Amino acid sequence: MPQDFDIIILGAGTTAFAGGRLAAALGKKVLMIEQSQLGGVCVNWGCVPSKTLIHKAEMYQAARKGEDWGLNLRAGKPDCATLMKLKRSAVETLRETHYQYKLDHSKNLEVLYGRGRFVSPTSLEVGKRVVRAPQILIATGGAPRIIPLPGLENIKYLTSLNAMHLHEFPKSLIMLGGGVIALEMGQMFARFGTTVTILERGAKLLSEFDPRLTEQFRAMLELEGIQILFNVESQRVEQRDNGVCLYALADGNPLGICAEKLMLAVGTQPATQGIGLQELGIELDPGGFIQVDEQLRTSVPGIWAAGDVTGSLLIAPAGAREAWIAVKNMLDPDAGYHIDHRSSPMAVFVDPEFATVGLNRQQAEAKGLGVVTTYLGLDRVPKAHVMGELQGGVLLTAEKGSGKLLGVQMLCPRAADIIHEATLAVRFGLTVVDLATTVHVYPSISDGLRQAARDNAVQQGLL
Repeated sequence: MPQDFDIIILGAGTTAFAGGRLAAALGKKVLMIEQSQLGGVCVNWGCVPSKTLIHKAEMYQAARKGEDWGLNLRAGKPDCATLMKLKRSAVETLRETHYQYKLDHSKNLEVLYGRGRFVSPTSLEVGKRVVRAPQILIATGGAPRIIPLPGLENIKYLTSLNAMHLHEFPKSLIMLGGGVIALEMGQMFARFGTTVTILERGAKLLSEFDPRLTEQFRAMLELEGIQILFNVESQRVEQRDNGVCLYALADGNPLGICAEKLMLAVGTQPATQGIGLQELGIELDPGGFIQVDEQLRTSVPGIWAAGDVTGSLLIAPAGAREAWIAVKNMLDPDAGYHIDHRSSPMAVFVDPEFATVGLNRQQAEAKGLGVVTTYLGLDRVPKAHVMGELQGGVLLTAEKGSGKLLGVQMLCPRAADIIHEATLAVRFGLTVVDLATTVHVYPSISDGLRQAARDNAVQQGLL
C-alpha cells in the first residue's frame, strides 16, 4: 500500500516540532497530528504561561522587599485580569513567532488537526481520514495526574492547566503535592495574596534534591506565610458552599482543612489513552508511560516515542533532544544514536531557583564510584551579600582521586542559568581543578560554583 508520508508524528508540541523540523530539513515528507494548539502543553498551558506569572510574582515580591531596603516602592493589590492578559500575550506571541512561523517556513512539514488513533503499525485515523507512513513517532506528551480521591468528582479542583485561566486569585488554596509544580505555583499564589497550604505525602520537599537545600527552602516558604505539612495521606474531599474541605491523616493523626480552592499537583500522567496503543501491543509501564529502549524505539518495529509520554526526564528540552535522536535513528538504523540524560540539567522555577545536573552522592555510589561531596553555603559568595540573598548553597559531587565532576545541585538566584556551566563540565568530563582554576566574573553568583570546586579540589589534595 502506498505511503502518504515518510514520517508521521503524533503531536505538535516542543518534542514533535524538534523531530519534525529535523526530518523535513533532511528532505523527508512529514505530517504532525495535533488535536489542540501548536506548541503543546509547554507553550500553551505549562512552561510559558506559568513562568510568565511566576516571574511577575517575583517582581511583586521584590517591590515589597524594597520597602525594607529604603526604596520608595509600594506594592498594591495585584490585578489578576491584567496578569492573565499579559500571560495570554506571551503565549500567543511565542506560538505565532516561533511555532507557526517555523511551520510556515519549513518545506515538507505540515499539520493535520484532529485526534489521531492507530489502526495499524503504519497508519493512523484522524477523523474520517487515514494517513500512512513507514515510520511513526509518538510525542503526545502528558497531562496533570488525577488521583482516585473519594469526593473529587464533585469538586471544581484546579490543576496546573486550568489554574492558568483564573479570573481572580483564590483567597485560600490547598495544594496537594510537594513537587516541582506544587512549589512553583504555591509560591506564586502566595505572593499574589493567596493563603497556601501544601500537603506532601512524603517526608520532604523535592525528593531529588539534597535536604541541605530543601530544608532551607522550606523555611523560606514558611517565612512567606505558606504552611507545609508532611506525611499526609489524603482520604476524601467534599464541596462546601464557601469552598472545599480535605480530610486526611498527617503523621497518622486525623486532619481536616478547608480552603476556597483545591489544586492537584501530584505529578504527570502520559497522554496515551484512546490512541490505540494497547491494540498494537505497544508495551507500557505500570504508570501508562510508553517503554522505549535507549534509541527511543517502542516494542513495535517502526514506532518510536519521545518526550513526556515516555516518562523519562519530564522537561521540554529533554523531549526535543529525544525526538532528534529518534529521527536520526529512523533515517539511519545503523547510526546507534542513544539518549543519556546524565548530562541533562533541570530546574525548579521558584525564588530562589533550584537546579541540578548529573549524579548525587547516592547515585554515584550505587554505580560503585568513590566520591567526595562538598557543600558551599551561599553566605560565602560575595554577590549574595550584594543582593541581600544569603539563603541557599551549592552542592558538588566529584569522583574521588580524579576530581572528575559527577554532579551539582544549587539553590540560589538564577540557578537555572548558572547550572549550564556545570552541565558542560559533567558532559565533557571536566574536573574540579578545571572549574577551580577558571577565572570567573566577580562578584557573581556563578563564582560560588568555582569556590565549591576549589574546596573539593583542596579536600582531595588536588590543589
